[in-house]
Amino acid sequence: MKTILMLIFATVLTLTLGEPKVYSQTIAIGHVTAEVIESVSAASNAVTNFELATIAESDVRQLEEAYLTSENVNLGAITLHSGKNISCNVVVKAASLFDAAGNGFTLEPSVKNNSVASAAKADGSQTIQLDGKANRSSSQASGLYQGSYTVVFAYN
Repeated sequence: MKTILMLIFATVLTLTLGEPKVYSQTIAIGHVTAEVIESVSAASNAVTNFELATIAESDVRQLEEAYLTSENVNLGAITLHSGKNISCNVVVKAASLFDAAGNGFTLEPSVKNNSVASAAKADGSQTIQLDGKANRSSSQASGLYQGSYTVVFAYN
């Protein structure tokens, strides 16, 4: 009898002090829907390499009050072909450009004003002209800078 009680006590002690293992399973179900309006094709004539003018010594003195100088840059055009009477919204996001030494400046792309009006052409073809404003310091180091900007076309 003592042996049986000792075995029961040892079993209970082992089960209560032993590390319990718990398992669980999670199931997630998602639904994605999309409405295809019409097919769209895009041809890019984007400018990927450009040079910014260097600032002359006389201009640097004039710009001492303003830390940043801005220069307009032509970023090219994107031609879109789609169905008739489809409107398109254009969203552009700024870029940060850096060189190998970590020097950087920002580029703020924008859509030209006359391109906004032409973005709702009835024949389905439209060309969107992109410009940009390079914001750099007056003492910006020269060299090769790299970065990217984002253009999103949202069709309605």
